[in-house]
Amino acid sequence: MKKKLIILLILIFSIKTNAQFLQVNAEINRNNCLIGDQLTLKLTLSKPLNKEVLFPQLNDTITSKIEIIKKSKIDTIAKENQQVKLQQSLIITSFDTGLITIPPLHFLIKNDSLYDTISTNPILFTVNAMPVDTTKQTIYDIKPPLNEPFTWDELLNYLLIGLAAVLLIAIAVYVYFRIKNKKPIIPKIQKPDDPPYVVALNQLNELKEKKLWQKQMYKQYYSELTDIIRIYLEKQFQIPAMESLSSEIIDYLKQKSFEEELVRNMQSLLTTADFVKFAKATPLPDENDWHWKNAVAFVEKTKPSEVLTDSTNQSKGGVNE
Repeated sequence: MKKKLIILLILIFSIKTNAQFLQVNAEINRNNCLIGDQLTLKLTLSKPLNKEVLFPQLNDTITSKIEIIKKSKIDTIAKENQQVKLQQSLIITSFDTGLITIPPLHFLIKNDSLYDTISTNPILFTVNAMPVDTTKQTIYDIKPPLNEPFTWDELLNYLLIGLAAVLLIAIAVYVYFRIKNKKPIIPKIQKPDDPPYVVALNQLNELKEKKLWQKQMYKQYYSELTDIIRIYLEKQFQIPAMESLSSEIIDYLKQKSFEEELVRNMQSLLTTADFVKFAKATPLPDENDWHWKNAVAFVEKTKPSEVLTDSTNQSKGGVNE
């Protein structure tokens, strides 16, 4: 009974071992070739169906002396008894002469979360140089170096190269210091600022084009209108208008001896603006337009005297013509 049990265990172990049969092989189609010839290297893997095995991961070379020209896909060439046989062909070549060794190529076997390796045997092949028929090919001595005369064209080329190098270095230094000082590499030509009266008149025209009061946006309309006048007073007459109350601005205007009508119109504009901004008053349409016209008139009549003189001379010249 014990003998039968032992024989049964041996059979079970033998069946299990056969089911887990794993083998790798590498072979080439010939062991002698000329330099640059192409050889076929075949990699073969026999494994159980349920076993995960990875072929060697090869790129363009196997070693420094063996180059891979082409790789085929991994093909199934046989499948039986829960076993599968896979094969891959590599076209290889070598440009070195002598005895060349294809080292063992490693297949990766996955066991749960770990990997093991199984390797092929190394393969040797001989690469022969191209034979030279000395009976047909005459061999000559090495010729000595030739003495070439010096020409100015050669010197000119060196000078141009030197100048180009100096120019590149100068540009690099310039760019470095511009970046270091946080300045633009190519300086922008700054256009001179327009005089305050030109800026104010342009902004008043832009404000008119917005048609804010026509859209019942009274607060924004009067805020922009008074800001234009305040900025103009600061830049043209050095009056701190942006930080002053409306009454203080009127006092400044009186001290500067502005025309009484201009002062009254500015006082009316600033007062209306305060009512709109702080008391949510709604001016009449004619009143909105009237304040805008008074603002334009204020700028026109208070711009620098030389501008007024030039404008007057141009007008007189036009009449005489």
